[in-house]
Amino acid sequence: MRGFTLVETLVAITIIALAITGPFYAVQQALSASRSARDQLIASSLAQEGVEYVRGIRDGNYLYVLANPASTRSWLYGLDGTSSSRNCISSDCVVDSVNNTVSNSVAALYRRTDGVYVQQAVSGAVQTPFTRRVRLSTVSGSTTEIVVTVTVSWSTKGTAHEVRIVERLHNWL
Repeated sequence: MRGFTLVETLVAITIIALAITGPFYAVQQALSASRSARDQLIASSLAQEGVEYVRGIRDGNYLYVLANPASTRSWLYGLDGTSSSRNCISSDCVVDSVNNTVSNSVAALYRRTDGVYVQQAVSGAVQTPFTRRVRLSTVSGSTTEIVVTVTVSWSTKGTAHEVRIVERLHNWL
């Protein structure tokens, strides 16, 4: 009876190591792609939430003017600098739909323990890599239409990513 030589043993170990390495690499790539898809989905939802918040402000102003016909409230009241120093027209601003705030300082979003994303750090909230910027642009020659651009940015392993949603809103007033 003859045993394995050292060379045969080393070749067998090399073949087994290569056979194990392939699946581990595939799993690692799948996990990385899964994290990337998760971040893309979160960013898309945060961007859409920003657009919906601006639309909600526009709609709320419409309802306010309907209830108060003598009001001179602008259809962009709360976003155009008429109600405060927060002016989202041609400059970046931040909207927090949970706390119903608008500010001009862009900062990271936080995730509360219940999974909701907010702009301010609260007890138990974890800072996320996401930032959301909202910009309103006037349409040339129109006083009844704006372009809403919401950009959500984040970085993963040193690579910058971005989701941008652009939508046009019209004055109903």
